[in-house]
Amino acid sequence: MNSASAVYNFIYEDKRIRDIYKRIDELEENNHEAWGHHNFNHVVNVKDIVEEVLRMLGFDEEFIEEAKIAAIMHDVGAIQGKPDHARRSYIYARNYFDENGIELKHKEQVLEAIRNHSDGFDSDNMMQLALILADKLDIKYTRPTKRGLEVPGNRQYGNIENISTAIEDNTLKVQFKSNDKLDKKELEEFYFMRKVANAIKSFANRLNLEYKVYLNGKEWDEIMKD
Repeated sequence: MNSASAVYNFIYEDKRIRDIYKRIDELEENNHEAWGHHNFNHVVNVKDIVEEVLRMLGFDEEFIEEAKIAAIMHDVGAIQGKPDHARRSYIYARNYFDENGIELKHKEQVLEAIRNHSDGFDSDNMMQLALILADKLDIKYTRPTKRGLEVPGNRQYGNIENISTAIEDNTLKVQFKSNDKLDKKELEEFYFMRKVANAIKSFANRLNLEYKVYLNGKEWDEIMKD
């Protein structure tokens, strides 16, 4: 494995990593307190957004591939539950790299991004900034657990079909697409949407970008209000 792409592919296909996320999925589906998945589907969704954002910002392929590694490994620590999972994911990733002789050009940034993906945007690490944004934006239909689909507000994520980002004219644009069953008001009043809005604002502010959010092609200002 002498390229970031080869390392990424190795990790993506590693049965041990897949088994961890499969077990997380099973635990969360049977946990009445778990409203959102931290499974393989989730980390792949996050990886896709991270790649999309960093590519639009003009980062090179090696940096993007290593950021994708951070995205794939960022939730392995959830095997022991959500509290403190970012720190456990960091420890697992650090040991995994050592055990497999994995050397990365931006190894410390990868590990820092995993360790701090729940902690905010006060960083110059672009992997970390992109990972936090992507993690908060993954609120489409694949995210809610069985219990999460019963919780007012959270259940509306089941009606979000797709989320995409673009950076154009010095503006971060986030597009949400939903089906016609979405209860917009219920979703807007759900507490986690404040976190989604803050993630968008914080990322844009950190990069001196404007921001615009859309729902089904129309500007969605309601969730961005303080």
